[in-house]
Amino acid sequence: MEAMHTASKRPLASTACSENIRTKRVLVVSTSFPSRVQPVYGVFVKERLRFLAQRPDVDLRVISPTPYFPPIKACKRWYPFSQVPRVETVDGIHVERPRYPFLPKIGGYCHPQLMFPSVLCAVRKLKASSFDFNVIDSHFVYPSGVAAARLGQRLGIPVVITGRGEDMLRFPRLPLIGKQIRWALQHATQLIAVSDEIAHAMIDHGANPQKITVIPNGIDTDKFAPIPMLDARRDLGLSPERKIVVSVGYRLERKGFHILVDAIPRIREVHPDILLVIVGGQARWAKDYLPVIQERVRALGLENHVLIAGDRPQTELPLWYSAADAFALMTSREGSPNVLMEALACGVPAVATGVGGIPSVLGDRSLGIVLEERTAEAAFTGITRALSTSWDRNAIRDSMLQYSWAKTAGEVVQVFDKAIAPSAHSSMRTT
Repeated sequence: MEAMHTASKRPLASTACSENIRTKRVLVVSTSFPSRVQPVYGVFVKERLRFLAQRPDVDLRVISPTPYFPPIKACKRWYPFSQVPRVETVDGIHVERPRYPFLPKIGGYCHPQLMFPSVLCAVRKLKASSFDFNVIDSHFVYPSGVAAARLGQRLGIPVVITGRGEDMLRFPRLPLIGKQIRWALQHATQLIAVSDEIAHAMIDHGANPQKITVIPNGIDTDKFAPIPMLDARRDLGLSPERKIVVSVGYRLERKGFHILVDAIPRIREVHPDILLVIVGGQARWAKDYLPVIQERVRALGLENHVLIAGDRPQTELPLWYSAADAFALMTSREGSPNVLMEALACGVPAVATGVGGIPSVLGDRSLGIVLEERTAEAAFTGITRALSTSWDRNAIRDSMLQYSWAKTAGEVVQVFDKAIAPSAHSSMRTT
């Protein structure tokens, strides 16, 4: 536990150090990044980079490797890959998406090896265009972090890897994949964890605690700001009278939407008019959990008490948050959940499971309720308590102003400075 304390609390690089180090020319490697086809996929990665790119001491480019798939519309899960642009500008960020072969099911075990040749080819083109980067920034330890660490060894460039969630909380236990993750952790120049839990997992899997800095995700408080509840409900066509609970995320089992559905019959005993709103679409990498959710709704006769809103644009989310009496998140594992911070930034109290970075965000009881269990009974208890509590929505909003993406970007730059410093990578082996 002492190592964990060291990882999460060690001081960041000084301002003087930051000023003395040259411009950070950053090559970003991340399979998770939005496109015009999937505008919310990896949006938290894009947001951190967007604020980094606004700094005068940072110049960055993104390589987002994308599996090759022919344009066969009948294959609904894989067809979108064929429509992702090979080159695109997203919020002012230049993005290149080299294609690579990927075999469903078995390809996941050799994912970094499959993408590496295409990444290397894209890197050579960037270098030929005079983008001579001096640090590699990778998001998710697997698969992007493994590929980035290999790239850093090949080119003799320092590598910063950010662990974000199941890449550290689940993947290290998988056969073949775990060994690659441990190799990447040991060969990265610096490591960023978005929560103490992820930092602890990095240490457990062989990372040097002195290389780890905990930097949670930020929040764009200009985008996510309170809207008067009645105005939001009117714009969304929701009843002004009902009690409304909103939950947002990809339709995955681990997000716990089915648990919220199972809690509704008990909540109806206290609030007969309760409406649960589920916002979010299918994750491109996983089977859609929607049929299970719909079956639970039908079995419990809750068609008038559960609204499945589907995938909604980011610009619309403040309306859904602001329309809610409470936000709920029954996730089983998480890094630094942006949806929680977005809801709080809109002034909405939250009820959430105590995993990942959630307890640190909801440490102030004036912001919401942390559940000890991930069950329908716990959801019932927490939500009914939240709905009966008088919350100061303005104070909830104000509490999120400290979590700006600009602050996050500044902390990330200090990690880049440490990675670029000659002493940090003088012993790197070039192959």
